[in-house]
Amino acid sequence: MTAVTRALWGLGAVCLGAVVLATSLIRPDLPAEAVRSAYANPPSAFVDIDGMAVHIRDQGPADAPAVLLLHGTFSSLHTWSGWVAALKDSHRVISIDLPGFGLTGPHPDSDYSLAATLHVLESLRSHLGLERWAVAGNSLGAGYALAYAQHHPDRVTAAGLVAGGRIRLSEAEFQARQAEVVERQANARGDSWMIKALNEPLVRAMLTQIAPKFLVRWALEDVYGDPGRVGEALVERYQALLRREGNRAAFVARFQSKADNSRHAAKLTEPTPPTQLPMPVLIQWGEQDTWIDLDVGIDLAAALPTSTLITYPSLGHVPMEEAPKQTAADFIAFLRTGQAVQNPAP
Repeated sequence: MTAVTRALWGLGAVCLGAVVLATSLIRPDLPAEAVRSAYANPPSAFVDIDGMAVHIRDQGPADAPAVLLLHGTFSSLHTWSGWVAALKDSHRVISIDLPGFGLTGPHPDSDYSLAATLHVLESLRSHLGLERWAVAGNSLGAGYALAYAQHHPDRVTAAGLVAGGRIRLSEAEFQARQAEVVERQANARGDSWMIKALNEPLVRAMLTQIAPKFLVRWALEDVYGDPGRVGEALVERYQALLRREGNRAAFVARFQSKADNSRHAAKLTEPTPPTQLPMPVLIQWGEQDTWIDLDVGIDLAAALPTSTLITYPSLGHVPMEEAPKQTAADFIAFLRTGQAVQNPAP
């Protein structure tokens, strides 16, 4: 056998090994009904909005002050179970699977723009017959919570930002500060290997097919300050909901979603400047967060005059999931005061 032949055989073996490895990592979508039967436990309900059966849970006294909870990327309303348990005796707690996540699944028009998402939240508020509510979110959900507060300040009694949030600028402000905004957003990510990987288009495309349990575990351990808190049931739930039919494709589509293409774009009014927001804002951040730096939380606190910043030395990117009793107690105390301390030093 010549050297060239041996090299070709070696290259073929490597390619075959790569194909076998990739194939072993493939996890196909799970039928929506199968995932729903496993995770749509009472008091789950489904509300028809924009052609989607939006998965929600509405718990606590119907006449109590209402709180809306919004999860982050790759997550679901289950991430708030600890907070719901703590809040539901004194508050009406509404949690939701956002479009493209959990049991709600993909938007029929693949519309994951801000305008479409705020339309879902406003439609839900109207459906529930609520005039006002407090709105809290984690990561991506915190961004939606703050955007909702800026576009609908008269509907929000208080806002909670858990390891996330991006201030909305008016079109004129954005154009004037575009270079600064782009640079700030580029530097707003932590040092997570997962974040770096997800910024690559090829990795996002592969995600639509590849989701083995060990990768889901690694991702969860990446967002927890203490990876030892990541249990098997948690990994199984995250993997199953990620594999819900259409959810992984929706994640990829979200990167390509543009507000200008949304049929709800005309409803998106100019955002209220952060200095004019009337409601108190609580910012909660894990100091071990590798997905979004604590510096982002500090910047938010400086930009929002009615905000309070609380940090947790041992927690990561999902503090409400990792330490629900402590973080929920802080949020409940904040809701009871009705006011926020003016930007305390972190």
